[in-house]
Amino acid sequence: MIGFIIIGHNHFASGILSAVEMIIGRQVNVETVDFLPQDDIETLDKKISNSIKTLDNSDGIIFFADIAGGSPFNRSMVFLVENLELDIHVIGGINLPLLIEAFNLRNSIRIPNELIDKLISIGSESIVYGNKMLQEEFKKNIRGYIP
Repeated sequence: MIGFIIIGHNHFASGILSAVEMIIGRQVNVETVDFLPQDDIETLDKKISNSIKTLDNSDGIIFFADIAGGSPFNRSMVFLVENLELDIHVIGGINLPLLIEAFNLRNSIRIPNELIDKLISIGSESIVYGNKMLQEEFKKNIRGYIP
């Protein structure tokens, strides 16, 4: 199974995992790394290193970071570069629908690159503009009533 590390600012990682588990149940082979206000980069690096060690028997590891370019993402990229012998992948800009999809797909897709390609292809579907959806639904219903 592919190991997941969710990483982000403050309590983003633990919070989003909590939301995932509320919706789809308890998850295994996943670690969270919260980059707290009192943490420095050295502390963040230790947290990342410990998470990687916990998941070392995984079929690759995917980092899901809150913001591409933020410290959690950047330090994950450093670990990727410093540990090229490991099958590490880093995604920035994760959101709840995409993370739920990742957990659901992880059971059937065992190759990290394939899972990531699938997630990227469905990523734009996880953002919905409610006003536009309502307008389209309204137009569809109005047409249905016109004789």
